[in-house]
Amino acid sequence: MTGAMITLVRLPSRNGFSGWRMASLAAAMVFMGAVMIWRLVSLQVLDPELYVEHGESQRIRTADLAAQRGSILDRDGEELAVSSGRPSIWADPRLTSQADPANIAAQIVSVTGGDLDQLTRRLSNEEAKFAWMARQLDDETAARVLALELPGIYDIEEQARLTPSGGNVARGILGRTDIDGKGLSGLEAQYHEVLTGEDGKVVVERGLASGGSRAVTIPDGKYELIAPEPGDSLVLTIDRTVQFEVENLLEQTVAESGAKSGTVVVSRTATGEILAMSTVARTENGIIQVSGENKAVTWVVEPGSISKPIAIGALLEEGLITPQTTVEVTDKLDLYDVSFEDSVHTGQSVMTTGDVLKNSSNVGVALLVDRLESDRFHDYLVDFGLGSPTALNFPGESAGILHPKDEWSGVSKPFAAIGYGYAATPLQMLRAYNVFANDGVLVEPHVVMGVQSADGDFDIASPRDGRRVVSQETARQVTSLLAGVVAEGGTGVLASVPGYQIAGKTGTARIAQPGGGYLDENGEVHLLTSFAGYLPAGNPELSIIVMIEEPEGDASGGRVAAPLFGEISNFALQHFRIPPAEAVLDR
Repeated sequence: MTGAMITLVRLPSRNGFSGWRMASLAAAMVFMGAVMIWRLVSLQVLDPELYVEHGESQRIRTADLAAQRGSILDRDGEELAVSSGRPSIWADPRLTSQADPANIAAQIVSVTGGDLDQLTRRLSNEEAKFAWMARQLDDETAARVLALELPGIYDIEEQARLTPSGGNVARGILGRTDIDGKGLSGLEAQYHEVLTGEDGKVVVERGLASGGSRAVTIPDGKYELIAPEPGDSLVLTIDRTVQFEVENLLEQTVAESGAKSGTVVVSRTATGEILAMSTVARTENGIIQVSGENKAVTWVVEPGSISKPIAIGALLEEGLITPQTTVEVTDKLDLYDVSFEDSVHTGQSVMTTGDVLKNSSNVGVALLVDRLESDRFHDYLVDFGLGSPTALNFPGESAGILHPKDEWSGVSKPFAAIGYGYAATPLQMLRAYNVFANDGVLVEPHVVMGVQSADGDFDIASPRDGRRVVSQETARQVTSLLAGVVAEGGTGVLASVPGYQIAGKTGTARIAQPGGGYLDENGEVHLLTSFAGYLPAGNPELSIIVMIEEPEGDASGGRVAAPLFGEISNFALQHFRIPPAEAVLDR
């Protein structure tokens, strides 16, 4: 039989295998169903907030709103330091790292400048959520960056610290802040807590714009705003106009004299209000500019001859001399192993107390102070505020150096009487002079008039009460003697102002060297020239101290510091419209 042959193949039995397979499949389906039910219960019943939060974290953005830092104003409300909003550019590296970080960084740097490699590293850090690109830009520059429409690049407003009166005006007083608004020096640091407000925040819901290139705020999304509270403002005793003029005149003097630096303080005699306080210094490159260091309170120097009125005041107060007391002055006075000499020889052998001050005689002062016990003279130095800081509490302020009584040697007293053997800041010396200007009462200097809140409330700072150091009679006797120093024939005649009588004293001191002694490694002497005084002498309203460090040539306090004192005095008298006063008696 012809035809196709069909072979039948008998398959093994499927009963056992098919049952096992079906059972496994059913078990898997039951397990997967249980997992899905558990996940559904977990999402909707047990822990729904966790997943809501996770979803929101992808959309919700919280940004801190920096509080505006309080302003610093002069006595007339003129702005010395203010904060103003400035745009800054930041990035979300989670987005930029997925794009082209190097290209994004290059485009930003082409507009703002900066370190290309650094920005590229920041943009490439996919673990970070935030990175600064450029901070506190002007509006035009920030707009140019945003116009690039780079992925993951945004802007935020920050508060930048500005000085409307000029970057250097009152620089040493105001101090500075870092880019985050933290006070680093000066009043910015001292009153940081007062000036700093309370930050706020804004919460917004964001999504991707069409095309997905950048994030945008969802119009009807979540939004919350906690407004920041601005800080309080400081109102200073400083007069901006006087401060500006002092700095200009001081720069001229430092330049013309070839000096290393100069420091000036101007104050209201009766109240201790500081009207101007500045240091001008010559940089290593020879540039003369206002210094960021307030050397009026940080610079500790042996004051030299401007300290002589303190010794004379102590002797008058103790009744050991009168203005007419005479001493026989020689060219040189040997005490122990030290010789006292006068830099200017007048030819006079007999001098009154007034002559001793008028001619700034070292020998004469040493002879007069010999009448006062060392311990008692030390007490007077302490009473005049030497060896202790002022009430200013300025950052970095020095207390000066006044060794204890038991460390004084036989020549410590005459040395201290002519301004050596102890050290003081310029402001300490001005405080001491104010004792005579205020009829014997020490008044602490201050630079903050009060604090003004954002809503306009003004709290006046309460200066310390003055304390008496010498009698009114002694103070007026010293004032009369100091008026003679600025009169014709005195060492301070170049400090005079036409129509006004000035009480003041010149000073020329050697500057101690780091290695000890007064000679540098080349055997040269470095000088500090100064002038301290107050005016009008008959009714003092202004007190001024001038210190010039290391002027070149034949320099002295009478030739370098006194003329600057006169120029500042003349300007301030006109600015404050202070009339002449009746002349003090030249006793």
